Amino acid sequence: MKGILIVSHGTLDQEAKARSLDLLYEENKQRAEIVLACFVSKKTIVGNNMLSLDEAMKKMLELGVDDLHIYNTFVIPGDIYHHFLTTIIPYEAFFKRFVIEKPLLHENSDFSSLARMLTREYAIKPNQTYLLVGHGSSPHTNKLYAFLEAAFMKQQTTNVHLVLMHGHPSIDDLMPTLHTKQKIILLPLMMSAGHHVAHDVKQFKKSSIETKLLEHGFEVEVIDKGLAEYRTIRDYIMHNEKTSI
Repeated sequence: MKGILIVSHGTLDQEAKARSLDLLYEENKQRAEIVLACFVSKKTIVGNNMLSLDEAMKKMLELGVDDLHIYNTFVIPGDIYHHFLTTIIPYEAFFKRFVIEKPLLHENSDFSSLARMLTREYAIKPNQTYLLVGHGSSPHTNKLYAFLEAAFMKQQTTNVHLVLMHGHPSIDDLMPTLHTKQKIILLPLMMSAGHHVAHDVKQFKKSSIETKLLEHGFEVEVIDKGLAEYRTIRDYIMHNEKTSI
């Protein structure tokens, strides 16, 4: 029996979840006999009454799934992704076929593909500056974000930059390079626009990215929309299958 598992970090924001992660499940629930979704963040599992990764894997086995295809919504292969792999690999022996898809940004082609998709979705204008706000991970994997900015540069889009909530480049690193005469558009480089966007990006607290920019005289707009709210990106996650691990 074939099964599909869709793994996400999770969010406690029910509206953001409905606009993003829930759509991934709804659009793909007919693709296999058994389709399940689960979260890896303990806080969001409890808050949403969702399956944990271990619970989802055990349920697949209980239901008789022997051909399992696992998709995930991680943006980069960071710390959480590697923890996901550590949890899931031991189950491989219990399945006849066991396929794990890689994160959104993994192969070289992923960076150029995402740059093209976002350029279309955001309708990027030359007289504005766009800051893609990533979560950030370890210093080693944070370097991957620079590849995405380079992909924009290669397609002659020079007004899109990366900023991280955790790690570098931070908004403090980037501030001296920005022009106060250009409007700043903040775009979440996260699957759902939940807690982090509300608290760390938008003008909610003094340390937020929007607050810091406003204090320095910038005109700022926050696009409250996660990556998984765009159909093109949901389709890329679920249908642009990469070499399995």
